[in-house]
Amino acid sequence: MTDETTLECVRLFRRTTGLDNTPRVSMTAEDMLAAPIDTFEIDSLDTMEFIMAVEDRFSIELNEEAVNRCRTLGELAALVAAVRGV
Repeated sequence: MTDETTLECVRLFRRTTGLDNTPRVSMTAEDMLAAPIDTFEIDSLDTMEFIMAVEDRFSIELNEEAVNRCRTLGELAALVAAVRGV
């Protein structure tokens, strides 16, 4: 079972990167969380918009170095949860 913070990260990722409207990404949330972020072929602007959306949604500030260490969406969602203290 995936927690609400993690699912919200997936929703934000799909929305801010335009993957909601792209048939090439028909992965489940669990598959998206496990896949390397570079699998999604998004550019740095999409990534920045996603990180800003996450920070706004959860009222947090993510450390840029910690974000850059995340290789999967699941790792990033875990970082968000840790920063939120949940």
